[in-house]
Amino acid sequence: MFRSIRWTLQLWHAGLLAVVLLAFGAMTFYEIRRSRFAQIDAELERTVQLIAAGVRPPRMMRFDGRGGPERRGGPDDRGGPNDRGGPDDRGGPDGRRFDQPRPEMERAPLQMRLSPALAERFEKPIDGAYFIVWDGEGRIVGSAGEVKDVQRPYIDPKDLPPPLRPNAEPGPPPENNGPPPTPPAPQPPTFRQRDNFREAVVIGNFGIAAVVGKSVAADRDELRRLGLQLIATGAAVLAVGLMGGLVLASRVIRPIKTITKAAQSISVKNLSARIDVADTESELGQLAEVLNTAFSRLDDAFRQQVRFTADASHELRTPLAVMHTATQLALSRDRSPDEYKKTLQTCQRASTRMKDLVDSLLLLAGADAGRLTLEKKEIDLADIARDGVELLTPLAEEKGVSIDVEAVPARISGDATRLDQVVTNLVSNAIRYNKPGGSVRVTVTIEKAEAVLRVIDTGIGIPGDHQPHVFERFYRVDAARSRAEGGSGLGLAIGRSIVVAHGGVIMFESEEGKGTTFIVRLPMGA
Repeated sequence: MFRSIRWTLQLWHAGLLAVVLLAFGAMTFYEIRRSRFAQIDAELERTVQLIAAGVRPPRMMRFDGRGGPERRGGPDDRGGPNDRGGPDDRGGPDGRRFDQPRPEMERAPLQMRLSPALAERFEKPIDGAYFIVWDGEGRIVGSAGEVKDVQRPYIDPKDLPPPLRPNAEPGPPPENNGPPPTPPAPQPPTFRQRDNFREAVVIGNFGIAAVVGKSVAADRDELRRLGLQLIATGAAVLAVGLMGGLVLASRVIRPIKTITKAAQSISVKNLSARIDVADTESELGQLAEVLNTAFSRLDDAFRQQVRFTADASHELRTPLAVMHTATQLALSRDRSPDEYKKTLQTCQRASTRMKDLVDSLLLLAGADAGRLTLEKKEIDLADIARDGVELLTPLAEEKGVSIDVEAVPARISGDATRLDQVVTNLVSNAIRYNKPGGSVRVTVTIEKAEAVLRVIDTGIGIPGDHQPHVFERFYRVDAARSRAEGGSGLGLAIGRSIVVAHGGVIMFESEEGKGTTFIVRLPMGA
């Protein structure tokens, strides 16, 4: 089953479609998931940064240099005796400025203030949102929502302020009346996943660690539903594609079935069947036309073979019938020696004719199989033409036909016996099919490195409807006349085989009632 073209096409189509759908579905799901979590991360990032920015240190106490505290921001903050930058502005005995907290104040709890929008956001969250903020010592500064299982992120000691760093050396005191040091910018947030919760973590100023999270269970459920929808859609598209592929494969196979059915219907008894080209398309239509052409050639070859067999049987039957009749008459009663001699002479002539016919058939069979043996050597085509004309001059005189030859030396490589057979056959046909008082002219010339033999007669010519069949075996323009004169209809077929075996061509020009010219072109040299 899997060796059939239909199922091979179907499997390839199904595999390719499945891969495309799988890749498309996976890319679509990944892109939607990435976009969705990017939105969630962006929202968490904004929220955690706002929360981290809302953390402030406790209000600082001012020192008047005598150890008495003075609150910053009071009515006297615009101009007390120690607020003009004098020597007492350095603070108490330890030399600290008023805005530099004492060690006991530096460890005071941080304060956090949320904007109204943030406070409303975490008052009744619908998405399980929560936040929690730790100070540098791990104390919770503020929180909202379910934060029981939220773990404090690890903080590198170097990210903590100096008072909170383990084994930190105290830094130099700031310059008097100088601006307070600018706190470092908060680090960009990182993200982590905790079960069904997505969290943004940031390490902020004053050594705080802030975590903002929200539940992504609904988003995961939505993505899960989207994945199922993509799978269902892909399965539906795959099913429709497979059905379409099956229909397409059937349409592709249908012309092949038509071709197969037509080919199977062709037999010895029915060689006229042809493939209906209208039922085929594209390349298969071209294949059908090629097969129809091949079937036509096969039909013609078979018809020629049948005709060849019938004609060969007929030609062989005639001398056999003569021999059978002659011997039967000779044996029917006692004969004189002269009568027996005449009977034997008749049988000899019949057997000679039959032998010539068999030899001709064997020569044609060898030529068809590519086994025509040629004894090539350097010869002069002009000499062969003269010998053939000389041999047939008595026949021409008997028919009242004049014959002459005009030949220039033309050295070629060929089999003299076979080429003499060609010349003799062409000249004898020119004499037989000539008119009383007609002429035959044989010429040999050299044209473009070819030796050209022409046999020109003024005979009856060849009718147009017979010209395509002249070189066919056992074909006669005038069958009755040819058989009476001993012709078998194989001369031109044999001549063409010999010429082709020499690498040449044979053709003719004829006009009915005016004569015929046969032309043989053979390559010069070896």
